[in-house]
Amino acid sequence: MLASACGVSEPAGIDVEAVERAVPLALLPDHPDLVTGVSCPELGSDGLGPVSCTAAVAGLAIPLIVSRPDAVGRVKVESPVELVMAVEVALLTEERLNNDLGVDNEVACEPAIRVSRAGQRFACTATEPNGRTHALTAVLIDGAGSFRLEPGG
Repeated sequence: MLASACGVSEPAGIDVEAVERAVPLALLPDHPDLVTGVSCPELGSDGLGPVSCTAAVAGLAIPLIVSRPDAVGRVKVESPVELVMAVEVALLTEERLNNDLGVDNEVACEPAIRVSRAGQRFACTATEPNGRTHALTAVLIDGAGSFRLEPGG
């Protein structure tokens, strides 16, 4: 018996949509909801190496390298793009404020993640021990995650 695969867009066992659904959790396990618009090419049968995909993270498109699914359907995702976590910005902001003002502040920033590109912003709130709050904006100044603080939110 002769079987033909003409018109088949992907080989059996490799489901592009399943791979695309797996990317957010593999890339950002704590914030998979911030990964949207994952797009991978058709996964052909030639070779078992990784594929280049793209995804939107916190609203910006970034390149990804995605491994093909392993035996249990897990994928490994890597990106050359650095991500900046709001908790890191908040901790560094607390340190700056505490050193400059001599008062222990608590700082919270959002959104949870930004792509490390100049101009990206985190809205932060600093709370003094007496409960007084101050709105600050942390503005990324380079691709390494450095930032400056501006008043206001």
